[in-house]
Amino acid sequence: MSDSSCARPTSDDLARFELFADDDRAALEWLANHFEIRCYEGGEILVEEGAPVTEFFVVLEGEVHFRLVGDPYSQVFVRGPGHPGGILPFSRMKVAKGRAMAVRPTRIAVMPASELRELVYRAPNLGQKLVSEMTDRTRETTRMVERTEKMLALGKLSAGLAHELNNPASAAVRSSARLGETLMRRRRDAIAMRGEVIPPEAQTIMAALGESIFECAPATKNLDALERADLESDLADWLEQQNAPSELAGDLVEAGITVKQLAPLTTMISQETFSRGLRILVCDHQILCLTREIEEAARRISDLVQAVKSYSYMDQTPLSEVDVEQGIDVTLRMFQHHLKHGIRVERKFAGNLPKMPANGSELNQIWTNLIDNAISAMAKTPNGEKAIEIRTVLEPEYLLVEIADSGAGIPPDIQGRIFDPFFTTKPVGEGTGLGLDIVQRIIRNHQGSIRLESRPGRTAFQVRLPRVHVVVGSQAEAAERRIESPKNT
Repeated sequence: MSDSSCARPTSDDLARFELFADDDRAALEWLANHFEIRCYEGGEILVEEGAPVTEFFVVLEGEVHFRLVGDPYSQVFVRGPGHPGGILPFSRMKVAKGRAMAVRPTRIAVMPASELRELVYRAPNLGQKLVSEMTDRTRETTRMVERTEKMLALGKLSAGLAHELNNPASAAVRSSARLGETLMRRRRDAIAMRGEVIPPEAQTIMAALGESIFECAPATKNLDALERADLESDLADWLEQQNAPSELAGDLVEAGITVKQLAPLTTMISQETFSRGLRILVCDHQILCLTREIEEAARRISDLVQAVKSYSYMDQTPLSEVDVEQGIDVTLRMFQHHLKHGIRVERKFAGNLPKMPANGSELNQIWTNLIDNAISAMAKTPNGEKAIEIRTVLEPEYLLVEIADSGAGIPPDIQGRIFDPFFTTKPVGEGTGLGLDIVQRIIRNHQGSIRLESRPGRTAFQVRLPRVHVVVGSQAEAAERRIESPKNT
């Protein structure tokens, strides 16, 4: 930009923007005299993340983009001509939470924060607009950090959930492939036996053997390894004596087939037909086992999908009748991969909690953050028992949910800060410091409360949700909505 374009603006320059349109000429003259003009080329940084915020500015030409640098889920805030930025009147912002960058040649009018008090006095209409802008900015930032926290929580759960889904899915693929091979082997032997003349007595025995394989449960499950090995060895020796495939001994023992059952057939049918019949029996047992494996794998996948659906309250309105204990159970299921590695979960559920009108997805976000914090706390204490205790109590006016862990505890000197935004005890890159802040805001939106009790070996968060009525919604205006119970209507 030319040097002339970076000259101090006149009152007429400001009057053409809607932001300044409602203030009188004297106010615009004062603003024009107290603004400094700065010019930037495309790609230049106006404000770095973490830098002190000491100035108010208005974009006169060009375009400025603002974004949280370390947040991959944050949206881009676009500021074009006539849009304010930087610190606003009555704002408590001290440092920049993100980076502001000019995306093309840009000209801005800048004023030190020390003059904002006089700005509100000199240009009251502008002051009101800037306060409204600050409210909108706070609302947008709140939505953004809530979305970020949800995405981070989802990221923590996704790896374990993918592992839990991958195991049964892989088992189903393997079992279906083996099932196809087994059916082909059985078909070949069955076709080969079509021309055989089998006496009625032999047919009766073979049919009875096939019917005896009615479930895929090891016939040797009550035997120890040595007893089973003896049975297999004896059957293999007998099959060799009959010139039958001895390698089938293990599968036949598994299916519960004995020498006593097979012996009569050796005098009724040929050795070749006898061997084919044995292979068909083994295939029948394997087919039954493989179908049960596929059924169990599909059931596990279905259960996990249902858990995800219940966790997210998919296909339901934000406000619904919520079973709090069921929501906790579903959330624990989402953490199954993390909990099965040496962490004991003890449920002390009241069992008589009434359903409450609430935003089920938001309540599940509370349980997610508290359980995740409990798991992280115990990861720092490798020695000793790792346990999470979840207790529910029906109180006269509230539903109490207490989530406690056996970790090292929270030091007394920081207990008063754990609900502060961006405060975290986790290493850099592992925590945003937003989890408990969002938990507290969700609970407040539901007109509830949260309390911390912590000492070495036990940290407990007590969440109380009102039984009579709740307020739902993540936005500030939702605090004005009240859902009365049928008792009060």
